Amino acid sequence: MITYRDDKTVDLDALALLRRACDFYEVPAALLAQQVDGARYVATAHDGDKLVGFARAISDGATNGYVSSVMVDPAYRRRGVARTMLSRMMDDKPSIRWVLHARKGATALYEALGFTPAPDMMW
Repeated sequence: MITYRDDKTVDLDALALLRRACDFYEVPAALLAQQVDGARYVATAHDGDKLVGFARAISDGATNGYVSSVMVDPAYRRRGVARTMLSRMMDDKPSIRWVLHARKGATALYEALGFTPAPDMMW
C-alpha cells in the first residue's frame, strides 16, 4: 500500500536512488538537501520504507508556485502516484497560479493533470 507524506523529512540517499531510477541528473548530496530544504511544499510517496515518489514546489505561498522535480519510480507509474502528490501540494491553494517545467516526454501526463502550455511564454 502506498502512503503519502507532506513534509521535508526525506531520506536523501533514497531520493538520490529515486532520481537515478527516473533518469534525473545526479547532484551532490549537499545540493539535494538544499533543493528539499528550499522548497515550500514537498510531497513524497512510500511503499513501506521505500521512497517511490517525490515532488516539490517553490512558492511565495500566495499567488505563484513553481512545480519541480516530480518523479515516480518506474515500477510504480500509472497508479496515480504523481497525481496524488501534486494534488496534495496544489489542491488547497486556489489562489496560486502554478507553473511547471517538464520534459517533453512527460507532457501527456501533465496535460492529463490539467496543466496547459503557457501561451505567454517568454524566451
